[in-house]
Amino acid sequence: MPRDLATVRANDPFPINVNQLKVTDPVKLLPTLDLAALSTVEPQAKRFAIERLAPLAEVTLFTGPGSGGKSLLAQQLATAAAAGLSCLGLGVMAGPAIYLTCEDDAEQLHYRQSHICASMGVSMASLAGRLHLASLRGELDNALGIYASDGTLSLTPAYHRIAHMIEATGAKLVFLDNVAHLFTGNENDRGQVTRFINLLNKLAGDTGAAILLLGHPNKSGDSYSGSTAWLNAVRSQITIDHERDAEGNVIDLDARVLTVGKANYARKGEAMRFHWHNWAFVREDDLPTDARAEMSANAKAAKENAAFLRCLSAATENKRAVSHNPGVNYAPTVFMKMPEGKGFNRKAFEQAFERLLYLGEIEIDAELWRGPNRHPKCGIKAVEMCANPPALTPCADLRQPHSQAIEINAPTLRAPPPLYTTYITGAGLGVPAPDDDGIDWGDDGLDADL
Repeated sequence: MPRDLATVRANDPFPINVNQLKVTDPVKLLPTLDLAALSTVEPQAKRFAIERLAPLAEVTLFTGPGSGGKSLLAQQLATAAAAGLSCLGLGVMAGPAIYLTCEDDAEQLHYRQSHICASMGVSMASLAGRLHLASLRGELDNALGIYASDGTLSLTPAYHRIAHMIEATGAKLVFLDNVAHLFTGNENDRGQVTRFINLLNKLAGDTGAAILLLGHPNKSGDSYSGSTAWLNAVRSQITIDHERDAEGNVIDLDARVLTVGKANYARKGEAMRFHWHNWAFVREDDLPTDARAEMSANAKAAKENAAFLRCLSAATENKRAVSHNPGVNYAPTVFMKMPEGKGFNRKAFEQAFERLLYLGEIEIDAELWRGPNRHPKCGIKAVEMCANPPALTPCADLRQPHSQAIEINAPTLRAPPPLYTTYITGAGLGVPAPDDDGIDWGDDGLDADL
């Protein structure tokens, strides 16, 4: 039976002045577990909507750079749930799923879904009533809560719409893309951040759904942006990014790594590797043998290209001109001795030269700078790619120079005959991997926001 405040405080080791309070007001005691009753019940481990990644009735923070592929992976995981399939070797709870985006329009969702279905071998029609794709792009009131001057959070119609959608569909896997649109408070305010995450945790708890909140990292390299409350308030956090070497350089434009950053209910630090292929993510082991071999060869070529460009950038910055002609400044010989070229031999740099020259990413005998006597210093130069490249043109295998180019092992590197240039930046198979917003359709101007 409720007791008044004076009675509750009678034996308090840290008493307060009850004369300053309304002792007649009843006090609602905190609910506690009935241990006697629980002793007769077998305890249950935490259940997951996505194996090891997304616990039910919890919010999971899902972060990654604008080009990482958060949106694509989120829609693909939602598809797996609706289709009753595993995804990238992860078990996914079968059932209705929601992917809600504030950045993609209906046409983009349709395009992406078509390729996901083709990759996963399911018909789009079979997902009707189970996969729920919603676009709020262009709507002005997507914030889930509004903060008053005293810091209190009031629910908005957008919150109630989402809550009703989860309840009406019975979805147990929900992706909200992304926090920059749904949270309009100060990302560095611990109180506002905590209230917002608690709001979503309540929604997850009330519906039993696993809610994955998508967000951007910050500019300094942290996996989330803003207050540490973003990480502290959730029990699960995962990050997707390109595969990188020890120096942080992207080593394969098509390879991705999904890392468990925080896990109260699973093992922290676990990493899963997979590839972008024809507008979907796939494990390398799931590809045919010939496709795996070609993907491996293209990955090797991409690493060599990246190393060549890193070395060229460092050499140019240090006012060291390199040439395609054999001699003391022969680029492949110079690069293999540089720290930026560690792990690559001369042949690798010669092959990279041919590819990059063919792709129009470097030029030879270009003026680099002028010395004190105003004489031009010439050598190999990286070409600044235009901001709006032309449409992709058909291209031969990126691992090989054009058939009319001279053999790689020839003593002097020469340019192939003039051809069209292309702005292909990756993809070992099929169409190239889109750069930056080609996968994550969002506005990279929001990188400063979580």
